[in-house]
Amino acid sequence: MQILKDEIRNKILDVAENLFYQNGFRDTTTRSIANEVGISVSNLYLYYENKEAIFYGVTDRFYEYFVSGFEAFLDHHDKNITMDVCISHYIRKIISTDQKKFVIITDKSQGTKYEGFKQQIISILSNHMKTQLNNNLVQDELVIYILAKNFFEGIIEIAKNYKNEHWLESNINTLVKYHMKGMGELM
Repeated sequence: MQILKDEIRNKILDVAENLFYQNGFRDTTTRSIANEVGISVSNLYLYYENKEAIFYGVTDRFYEYFVSGFEAFLDHHDKNITMDVCISHYIRKIISTDQKKFVIITDKSQGTKYEGFKQQIISILSNHMKTQLNNNLVQDELVIYILAKNFFEGIIEIAKNYKNEHWLESNINTLVKYHMKGMGELM
C-alpha cells in the first residue's frame, strides 16, 4: 500500500513540475494536476494540502541545491580553472540536471515565496561583480546591475529554449565569453 502512495505522490510531483513549467504557478490548477495524474481533486488533497504545497514539493530541494551551489561558485578560488570555464560548467550542470525546476523557480514562480528569487540572484551577482570589476572602468552601479541582469536573463532564456547538451554548451559558452570578454571576443 505504501508503495502505491509513494508512486502517486511522485507522479503528482512529476506532473506538477511539467504543468508549472508550461503554465507557471498562477495558471496551474490543482484540477489540472489531478486530471493529468488520473485522480480526483479530493484524492490529490490526501497527498498535498494545496497547490502551494505541491509547488514547494517540486521546488524546495532544487532551491537549496541551487543556493548552496551558487554560494560555492561565488567563492571560487581554484587558480587552475579560469573563471569563464567555472561559470560555464556551473550553469551547464544546473540546466542539464534541473532545467525545468530552474525555469520554474526563476521565471514561473509568481505568487509563491520564490517570486523574488530571480531578483535576489541578480542582486547577488551585481554585488559580486562590484567586487570584481575595475572601479576606474565601471563607476556607476546601475551599469553593473544591468550587466548582472542581462547575464542572468540570458541564462534563463537559454534554459527555457534548451534543445540538447551540445546546443547548451555552445550557447552558454558564447554567453559567458561575451559576459567575461565583451563583443570584441566574438568578432
